[in-house]
Amino acid sequence: MVSTLSKSFAAAAAFGLLALVPAQASAQDKCALSIQPAQDQWTIRFNPLEDDVAQRSFDVLMVNTGSTPCNGNILASLQGDPFGLAGVSGVARVRYALVDVDFGGADITPRTGESARRPGSSVSIQKGAQQLARVTFAAFPDAGVAQGLYTQVVNLSLQQANGTVHAIRPVTLALDLAASAAIGLKGEFTRPQGTAMIDLGELTEGARPLNTSLYVHSTGGYRVSISSANLGRLRQGTTAWYVDYNLKVGTRDVNLQRTDTINVVSQTARKDDYPLSVMIGDVAGKRAGEYSDTLTFTVAAI
Repeated sequence: MVSTLSKSFAAAAAFGLLALVPAQASAQDKCALSIQPAQDQWTIRFNPLEDDVAQRSFDVLMVNTGSTPCNGNILASLQGDPFGLAGVSGVARVRYALVDVDFGGADITPRTGESARRPGSSVSIQKGAQQLARVTFAAFPDAGVAQGLYTQVVNLSLQQANGTVHAIRPVTLALDLAASAAIGLKGEFTRPQGTAMIDLGELTEGARPLNTSLYVHSTGGYRVSISSANLGRLRQGTTAWYVDYNLKVGTRDVNLQRTDTINVVSQTARKDDYPLSVMIGDVAGKRAGEYSDTLTFTVAAI
């Protein structure tokens, strides 16, 4: 009896020892993934007065140093912030979208704090392998959004349908909205040979509106510079005959004896119109003919 019991015990012990081997091997066989974006900040530089869309694509490298495949879907989540690219305090957030281009073209935008869960697995990185993925980042600034940098940090991850997360990597999304301004005329004028011309008709002394406005569109503050080729004189050709005049831009009297400026300081985008008017000086005794001057308006963002 003693001998039989000893044999039975030894067999059981051996069986238990054999059962530990596959369990240890299973614990060692696992996915070991890292997410390596080419840049830690994804920046879109955008001029709303020149560019049609604010969009760029960025590459992400996923590297599996483990001994089993890493399967899942690329997702994005926020770090507790409200959704949207944030600028200076008090400025509305800018909406954006993230699209997983290479793996199904799925929208992975974290509008509610994280991407919508996706069924199945669109990505499979084999053991010891790496996989390149491309994500498109598009921003949608509303009309009137001011110049400046708008950012949000998102966490990119590879996640299984059951919620298991293989890897997380933070990336800063940035919209660099350029300081820019555009200027032009609207109302009554013509463009012979590409240059705007305002016909004053018969010159008579006194004030008159021109039924023409100077407009400025900008992403913030700006400076308008105004200069007169004849220093505030309507001149007959190349002769010495001239008629003095003054110019008003909106409510501002412009000094045409030098280059004058109008400065507008603003933390918000602008769309301003300035009606133009002139005051014609003494025309008595002037020779008949056409009198003209060339005004130059330029604008610069500040």
